[in-house]
Amino acid sequence: MADRDFELEVLGDLHEQAATMGQLARAEKSFIAAFEAFRSQDRKAFQAALRRPRLLRHCRLVCEWIRMKECLFRCVYLCGPPKPLREPPNPRVLAEAIVKLTSDERAVRELAQAVEKGDRAAFQRLVRRYRLGPVCHLFCHWVCYVRYRLVCRWLCEPDLPEPPDLVLELRAAGHALRALLDDRRAWDAAVSASDADDPEKLRQAIERAELIPLCRWICIFFCSWRCVLVCSRLCIRYPIEAIDDPLREALGFAKAARALAERPRELERLSAAVGAGDEKAFTGIVEELQLHRYRIQLCHWVCFLRCRRFCRLVCPPPGLYPWFTSIGGYEYLTDVDSTPPGTGLTVDNRAFYSTLRLNGILTQTLGGQPLEYRFEVRTTDASGTPVGGPTGTWSPVKPAQIAKTEIGKWQRWDPVNLTMETKSYVVGGPPGPNELAATIDANGWVRVPQESNVFSPQGAFFPNGNMINLVSPLVGDVFSPPSNPFPAQNEAATVAGGAPSHPLAQDRHFGIRMRIRQVGNPGSETNGGTCEHVAIDNILYDNIVRHPNWDGGPLPPGQLAVAMLNIQELLSAGCARITSSLNVLFTAGHPNLGAVTIEMTGPGGPYAFALPASGAGEWFGTATPSGWSVASLTPCAYIVTLSVEVLLTTGDSVPLPLQDQIAFCKS
Repeated sequence: MADRDFELEVLGDLHEQAATMGQLARAEKSFIAAFEAFRSQDRKAFQAALRRPRLLRHCRLVCEWIRMKECLFRCVYLCGPPKPLREPPNPRVLAEAIVKLTSDERAVRELAQAVEKGDRAAFQRLVRRYRLGPVCHLFCHWVCYVRYRLVCRWLCEPDLPEPPDLVLELRAAGHALRALLDDRRAWDAAVSASDADDPEKLRQAIERAELIPLCRWICIFFCSWRCVLVCSRLCIRYPIEAIDDPLREALGFAKAARALAERPRELERLSAAVGAGDEKAFTGIVEELQLHRYRIQLCHWVCFLRCRRFCRLVCPPPGLYPWFTSIGGYEYLTDVDSTPPGTGLTVDNRAFYSTLRLNGILTQTLGGQPLEYRFEVRTTDASGTPVGGPTGTWSPVKPAQIAKTEIGKWQRWDPVNLTMETKSYVVGGPPGPNELAATIDANGWVRVPQESNVFSPQGAFFPNGNMINLVSPLVGDVFSPPSNPFPAQNEAATVAGGAPSHPLAQDRHFGIRMRIRQVGNPGSETNGGTCEHVAIDNILYDNIVRHPNWDGGPLPPGQLAVAMLNIQELLSAGCARITSSLNVLFTAGHPNLGAVTIEMTGPGGPYAFALPASGAGEWFGTATPSGWSVASLTPCAYIVTLSVEVLLTTGDSVPLPLQDQIAFCKS
């Protein structure tokens, strides 16, 4: 990159960080305390260490410098000393391995723990499993970049209530790479732009793939890749010396940085050499400054700050961008196993049902012009792979599939009465007396209200992030021709103690995405967030007949699950008395079956029961007394209660457990 403004900005960053670390190095106790607090992620201790030398305002600068050092220490330990590369590896190999690893919930947790604990054996197991040996350092520095960014947020942002979750961040970063890999042309263009150190072309490649909101994670990948390769080439002839005392070594490098802060011309030459990957120039400067032992540290420090500036050019802060992020309170990237081959279930193993609040960030404009948006769905298989045929394409959600949704508030100052007039803006239903309706056309495009001045006669619109309430039982009507993905299960032949009707019902799977564009401009249409895979289950159960021998009978159609209870001893005579035995018959059925419990209340209770083993989507058989006997019961009336938890959610609420009860008298 030969941009003079860029080079001056990097030089300013280098000078500021070198001067700051030099000042901290003068207070050796504070320096060591800050380094140790960084390693233990102790926010109070880290800030206290910086407060003493009056450097707290430079918290991010100090943290970023330490994180660069720690990445070197950690990756040399986890991967061993870097080895010469005969030729540059293919970045797609690493990206595909990252995508595969981060799509596996267990593997990504193992990775996070291995890096956080410095567990070399666990890290190497993952390296072998995903064939990352030849690119171990490239992989490790990528993980470090992701991890230590979160650490610095935690240490320097006082408003964070708890440390950010590395597992969620790794999954999100992997998702961004997967989305770019899926677009071969965009991936190739991004690689070419990264190799050329061209931020404009890299941004264009990301824009063409409609991935600007994921830009940061994509740029992190290419920047960490580039820095490892460049520094390997510049430093590989000079083996890394063994470091007996990493803290003292870091202190020595900080003091060397202090000296560099007083020599801006050399700093500028050093930065240019790293940027150009010029080994001869870099070696000459290092020898001139007598900084041989810090050669690799110098390279990574300079490259990291160049990288940070580079990514600011690639991913300029755009302000808020319209983006679908969540189904109810679940963020689909982190709270739903939405990346194929995931299950489509939430982190608490629930499928979605009923009306779903699709929400995220809603802005009024796109590229300075009024915004409109719509949602689309497509069917997938159980692993999230799109199903071919007419229903395999994205189909728009039409107004008939949208329940009334409040997308924000409208306010206007009334100068006559000196009061603020407030109404709700809604979509998907006729407005009420204190509501305004946003325009939605027959193809599902919702125009975001444009009022922007609360003191004008038009008032102002304030979005709340809600986009639509999707009536998920009608999702099949979105497709052409319409279909019914959730046919009712007929349980007319099911009796308590026996299996529910077979074949058992199964979840259905869909992708959901938002499209955005400038009003009336199809050429501006782009992605507004895609949930690739979600499990939805609106199957209902008909003709359930409960214990007809004892005040039972058919339940209304449309039950949420099968939940049936009876007592073997009462089958022939519902009002007979229990004497010496009690066998409780039960049946529970649903694709997302949660806890099933049977409990008896009465004198001396409650009383527990032992249940037989469960099956997938069904639990049935005979429950028997656990820890008590019928003979020990006091003659009286007792009630047996079956409770069946169904693991469903609207995103904002979950259904109460279903219950069935039966009473008897003990003689």
